[in-house]
Formats: sequence, C-alpha cells, structure tokens
Amino acid sequence: MKTDQKKIKDLKVDIKITLSALWIVYMFVFIYTDYYKMFIPGVINDMMNGILEGTKVTALSLLLYSVISIVPGVMIFMSLILKANINKWLNIVLGVIYFSISLLSLTGNVWPFWIFYCSLLTIISIMIVVFSWRWPLDNQN
Repeated sequence: MKTDQKKIKDLKVDIKITLSALWIVYMFVFIYTDYYKMFIPGVINDMMNGILEGTKVTALSLLLYSVISIVPGVMIFMSLILKANINKWLNIVLGVIYFSISLLSLTGNVWPFWIFYCSLLTIISIMIVVFSWRWPLDNQN
C-alpha cells in the first residue's frame, strides 16, 4: 500500500545568518551572566562603592567593559552585512578573543550559575570560530 507522505524540506541556513544567530545567543548569555551576578551577596554593595570584581572602577575600566559588552551586539549586524572574506576573519578573530574572555571568566568564581554561563559562552565562541573557519567556498566560476 502506497502512502503519500510528504517530506519536510530541510533548508540550508546561510552562514551569515548562522553567525548572526550565534552572536545573538552569545549576547543574551553574556547579559544573563552579568544580571545574575548581581544576586551574589555583596556585589551590588561593591558596585555602589565603585568596585567591580575587586577593582576600583575608573573611566577607563568602564570604557573597556563597554567595548567588551557591545561587540557581540554589533557583530549581530556586522555578520549579516560584511563581505565574506572580512566577515570570516573578523568572526574568527573576535571568536578567539571572546573565547579567551570566557575562559578567563571561568577562573576564580565557584558559583555554579557562573561556571554554567561562562562554559556556554566558551562553547558559543568556539562555534563562532568553527563555523567561520568552515565558511563555504564560492564554487561558481
């Protein structure tokens, strides 16, 4: 007996959309990590006293934190509009940088949520590098 079952078409997702989506996930996890960090006893008190992660807050340190936190958001858009070669290498370089930041963030904090989120950030940054490295070649001659 013949059945007329239709298969669902599995569409190939463009690499630019994949990278943009990874940066979206990275940004959300990054934000959640910092949000939940405020629930660690003493963190808000330190923030109110101008102390961030044991260091006195300065104009330069806030600028550095601002740049680090805005790049994933900017990369959501840049991954969609940049030309392939620049896009590939920018994602690889920034993926490696954010991998390093995520890995460094794992040190010194024993809170399970922090380890969970920083591990996710590490995995996502690895995925950004791997997907970028495997950028499909243009086979049209």
